[in-house]
Amino acid sequence: MSGASSTLEVGFVIDEGLPRRTHPWEWLLGRSSDSAVAVMRFGWIAKHLAAETSSPVRYSLYRPWRRFDAVVFLKSFSAESQRLAAQLRSRGTRVISDVNVDYFTPADGTFYYRGMAPTPEQSASARKMAGLSDALFADSIHIQQVCAQHHPKVRWIPDNVELSLVPSYRPWKPGGRLDLLWSGEAVKLFELLSIEEVLRKFAPHFRLLLVTNDLAALDRWFDPWKSRFQGLLAALNHEIIPFRSVAGLLQFYSSGGVFISPRFLDNTYNWGHTEWKITLPMACGRFTLGSPLPSYREVARRSGGAGLRLCEDAGAWTEAFDAVLSGGFDFSAEEAAAREVVRAHYSTPVVAAAHRDGVAEVCATDR
Repeated sequence: MSGASSTLEVGFVIDEGLPRRTHPWEWLLGRSSDSAVAVMRFGWIAKHLAAETSSPVRYSLYRPWRRFDAVVFLKSFSAESQRLAAQLRSRGTRVISDVNVDYFTPADGTFYYRGMAPTPEQSASARKMAGLSDALFADSIHIQQVCAQHHPKVRWIPDNVELSLVPSYRPWKPGGRLDLLWSGEAVKLFELLSIEEVLRKFAPHFRLLLVTNDLAALDRWFDPWKSRFQGLLAALNHEIIPFRSVAGLLQFYSSGGVFISPRFLDNTYNWGHTEWKITLPMACGRFTLGSPLPSYREVARRSGGAGLRLCEDAGAWTEAFDAVLSGGFDFSAEEAAAREVVRAHYSTPVVAAAHRDGVAEVCATDR
């Protein structure tokens, strides 16, 4: 514990952002990051814990001059982060690694762009950081299972959705063409090719709305994915919408539509993805179609299969499209189920409690 207070003070190092002595404000306040992961896995949780006056845990950015009970390294396992972790451990501070990618399993399968496959150097660094940690927080169920092979103390803590940012729910049913929604980094657009034949088959019946960033990222794709994707887009009624912020994305989702999250499941990287891509639109009431990732399967289990459908193959995707285009699909019930599963299991207050309990357990356990 810090001083006479019963509150556990937890510092965060995010995206390798160690405070620099040459930047006095960073040294004083900590080094922040505006990445989506930082906003969600640190910012929203920290704000919620601070609002709970009785919370035994408080999150803030790591500052070298301050005494912390624990320090969490989020997307940070470089040599510099490792040196800091070792120093903190030597002083009795608990060290926690937040693992959002499976860097432990040797890369295997088909990789679609430069930088998609974790390198041997990244794997070695992640393993070393795990060895310096008192515990690991795994961001997905699959990553938890992998991490458990490398560390005795692993806790799955899912990504969360700050429901105060979600606009008021508006019931929706398709009128005319179906709005199909997708969002993500442009380099991940290749995932749509996993259902290319289905998209082409139903092209006359939908408009594809893609929220993403700079399409120059497609230059990182290996052949022949770029030419195939460009051909697919040319065959579809589509619109590309620039990503501005998570809050703006939630506003977009609230306008209506059916969200899709197809994934290639033929490489070790994709299996570790979290459920955040689908829980954001589901929080806004969007019925979702997705591939059977482990994290998506857990959402479906918790929702009783309502609010989303997981499609194992092209036949299942075809059946799902037929259903939502049938005119008899119960959007009201499905959208209610989508919103409820997020509220009950993935909202910030629920996930903040998992953070609080996880940190308290690590700090209370003898080494």
